[in-house]
Amino acid sequence: MKSDLAAMGKIQNLQAIQVLVNRFSQNRDAYIRADSDYNETQLRTDFLNPFLATLGWDVFNEKQAPQYLREVVHEDIVEVADDGEIFTKKPDYALRLGAARKFFVEAKRPSVPIANSDAAAFQVRRYGWNARLPISVLTNFDQLVIYDCRVRPQAGDDARVARFRVYDYSEYVARFDEIYAQLSREAVYTGSFDAQFGVEQERVGIEPFDAYFLGQIETWRLQLAQDIVQQNPALTEGEVNFLVQRLLNRIIFLRICEDRELERYQLLQFVQTYDDLKALFHQADRRYNSGLFDFIEDQLSLSIVVSSTVLIDIFRELYYPASPYAFSVVESGILGEIYERFLAKHIVVAEQQISVIDKDEVAASQGVVPTPQYIVDAIIEKTLSPLCVGKSPAQLASLRLADIACGSGAFLVAAYQYLLNAYLGAYLCEGVDCHRDKVYEGAQNTWYLTLAERQRILCTHIFGVDIDPQAVEITRFSLLLKVLEDVPSTAIAAHWQAQHTRALPSLQGNIQCGNSLVDSAYFDYDQDALTDTEHYAQLNPLDWAMAFPTVFASGGFDALIGNPPYIRIQNMVRYSLREVQYYQSNVSPYTCAQSDNFDKYALFIERGLSLLKPTGRLGYIVPHKFFSLKSGQALRQLLSERQHVAEIVHFGVQQVFGQRRTTYTCILMLSGAAMPRFTVEHVSDLSAWRRGKSDEIAEYQADYLTEALWEFVSPAARRVFERLRVDYPTTLGQVADIFVGVQTSADKLYIVTPVAETEADVTFVDVAGATWTIEKAIVRPCLKDVALPAYSRPQANTYVIFPYTIGEDGARLYTPEEMQVRFPQCWAYLNAHQHTLSQRSIQGRTPETWYRYGRSQSLTKFDGALKLIWPVLSLEARYAYDDQNIIFTGGGNGPYYGLRPRPDTELSIHYLQAVLSHPVIEAMVRAIGSAFRGGYRSHGKQFVRDLPIRQIDFADAGEKAVHDSVVDLVKALIQATERAATTTVPAQRQQAEQQAYRLRQAIERKISDLYHITATDLAAVGAILEWE
Repeated sequence: MKSDLAAMGKIQNLQAIQVLVNRFSQNRDAYIRADSDYNETQLRTDFLNPFLATLGWDVFNEKQAPQYLREVVHEDIVEVADDGEIFTKKPDYALRLGAARKFFVEAKRPSVPIANSDAAAFQVRRYGWNARLPISVLTNFDQLVIYDCRVRPQAGDDARVARFRVYDYSEYVARFDEIYAQLSREAVYTGSFDAQFGVEQERVGIEPFDAYFLGQIETWRLQLAQDIVQQNPALTEGEVNFLVQRLLNRIIFLRICEDRELERYQLLQFVQTYDDLKALFHQADRRYNSGLFDFIEDQLSLSIVVSSTVLIDIFRELYYPASPYAFSVVESGILGEIYERFLAKHIVVAEQQISVIDKDEVAASQGVVPTPQYIVDAIIEKTLSPLCVGKSPAQLASLRLADIACGSGAFLVAAYQYLLNAYLGAYLCEGVDCHRDKVYEGAQNTWYLTLAERQRILCTHIFGVDIDPQAVEITRFSLLLKVLEDVPSTAIAAHWQAQHTRALPSLQGNIQCGNSLVDSAYFDYDQDALTDTEHYAQLNPLDWAMAFPTVFASGGFDALIGNPPYIRIQNMVRYSLREVQYYQSNVSPYTCAQSDNFDKYALFIERGLSLLKPTGRLGYIVPHKFFSLKSGQALRQLLSERQHVAEIVHFGVQQVFGQRRTTYTCILMLSGAAMPRFTVEHVSDLSAWRRGKSDEIAEYQADYLTEALWEFVSPAARRVFERLRVDYPTTLGQVADIFVGVQTSADKLYIVTPVAETEADVTFVDVAGATWTIEKAIVRPCLKDVALPAYSRPQANTYVIFPYTIGEDGARLYTPEEMQVRFPQCWAYLNAHQHTLSQRSIQGRTPETWYRYGRSQSLTKFDGALKLIWPVLSLEARYAYDDQNIIFTGGGNGPYYGLRPRPDTELSIHYLQAVLSHPVIEAMVRAIGSAFRGGYRSHGKQFVRDLPIRQIDFADAGEKAVHDSVVDLVKALIQATERAATTTVPAQRQQAEQQAYRLRQAIERKISDLYHITATDLAAVGAILEWE
């Protein structure tokens, strides 16, 4: 049925295209004449609007979508001159998916020969590049040209530069399928558009708007800093950072206002001196207010000297032809991402020399990666929609929201836009006649909020905090720009006449600088900090009730949003040790910090919950590894005991931050009040999820979560797992000793690959290229980067120097004297590398024991007992059997773990090997194991130790027989696996592989019978084994 309707629709579209082509052909000669008076407005009405409709676009909003969700946005034509060229301020059409622009269409009258018009090509590329779109379309209907907008447009570019496709009107019917596949609504909404134009790909050799503009403002920062320090040598480092940031903000604000038609175009190019610029700032202050141009508090900017040449160079680079900027189409979110990266660095002044370096917290978190706009929008929607949808303006009035680590303000800008839409929708729903002081009608039956109402909404509802004063400046700057977005210059004049106030509000009380995690209670713990000026400045405490009295007089915030910093305690101590010690102290308000290992984002979650009203909601994007790591236990306990979890969007291994950073994240939605149930959505296709296509969403009862590892699987799989745990309560950790490998902390020196060996010696080449021969008695066989197939018997491929002797009392390090007497060759080798080995962080090291391993873990585990070895990161169950006392290294996520049956169990190691290799048991590991790219899952101790082990009653002859049968099958399988890997005869290898396959099936059937695992159970967990 659907295919029949699609076919009919295609026929109708082709007929409509044919009508348009015939009509255009009949009058083409008149249209394309150089003196033709047929203009763009007529072209849009007669041809382009119906042409877009044949591509499935709702050109006239016949679906009655809210204004902010209209598929096609039409712009009025406003022309301006730029260095002798005539340009319109915005493209004629923006084609959108939801509220996100996908591509522009720029119309030219048919008399413009767009195929060779360098100016027209530059213009449409300029729009798309500034809006960070993959393509844009230029058309006069006579021709249609698709341009690649990821290539930076430059003055003088030929019209053919960055051109994707050219279609002549006479080809529209014959090539309609091709055009439809690229530009139709269907292509955009199914993801085909993104795939064709490489939206998700990071291409080499292009220069996108955000990277180019970031590079420019970073260059301007350095130039201004160097000049200001040279001209004003008495300034402090803090003053230089403030002055440069404030000056750049003011300049860029005015330049953006020019492209938005709020200021006279090229206003800055008339500036010749810093005095001229200050006069312009005074004029802007009278027009805008807001504190951005206020010199009452900022007396410093009035008193400094800035070279005219530096300013003029910056202004020149802000205009065509030096740059292709069109700030009229640059969205606030894009500017926010740029400033997020810009804020990562600060100016350092040392002996009049200027450098720009990463801030401490940024360095500790390994750089800044801005939150993608689609993630910001998703969090805003999930957090605010329950609080706003269906509410009247009066009901919305009490809402207060905040981002308590606001950075450049990306979340607050998006939240502000959401509330603007919510209020406009509410006013239109109640009837515009009731709210004439709040809304007015613009072109094309479009309604807008008045400037006064936009100001009120911002000041009433939006709050933010950041410890970085530059971030606070940028957040205020971004929000003020958002206030003026789509506001015509006439509205500013009307606002002055009606309100007798200037165009922008002050945000000093809304966006504040302070430490969201530390308040005055800190000084009860560390009284010296109150008089220690440097530490106090670094601490920057914030008392919430004092900072936002009206908010907390009504009980706190209704919503908290954001992307809190991800910084592990090991990195925090490098720049803020005293603060970390406070978090871990017995007077700390943070239960999540009461362990040796925690992450800062956990503190922001805990602080956020304390700031919420009981009816409030919190939406963050955070790493999801706290679901399954030991270090996340305190946070799991906090969220589960109080039943705060409302919703989780689990991205698994999908990289929402792109290729710049490998981070495994989720959207975590929390409620101030206890939630009886919550949902979990696993996102397996990020591109589809961005387009609004949900994966399976499972609902759980709140009591499903505890402080134990969080396991999110389908209800059917969950029932299987729960039954196995109840029926077989004995865990792997109770019957086996699970251990990591040895940790030398210098594997490159301790692990050696032999180039020759005898019964007494091993010869190898060290990291410096020197050849050494050492005693074989001090080395042990070792695995290094060896793949371990399931049911294999690993072969050592290296040796590890093992300077220990194992006795009844455990492992003892050989003394220097013993080393020198018994192993002189090895001792000489170690001494040659003594400097390097002495630099390690070693537990219990003394000056005499510099050659010991970095950690003493697992030294006694390699004493000849049989063991299983498996890779920590694996795509499947790969438990190998070792009877050769091989040593391996380990720790963290690699590379191996080991297992030995405990002395008090009769269970065979081969029986345990069979259980661990069973698909259902492997599914239990994958359900909670940390995910990594490529489908790999961690098989670390915390994920395997609680697996249910089916005990055997050895007094029962039947059960013992089954156990022994499994053991015999596993032994046979190990031999078959070994033959398949070593035989050189193809027929014999094939025979061994077939035997191994049948043996494995037989083992799985026996384990299934022991655990009463059915085919239905296997089907229930099948999807987990395919997770990526």
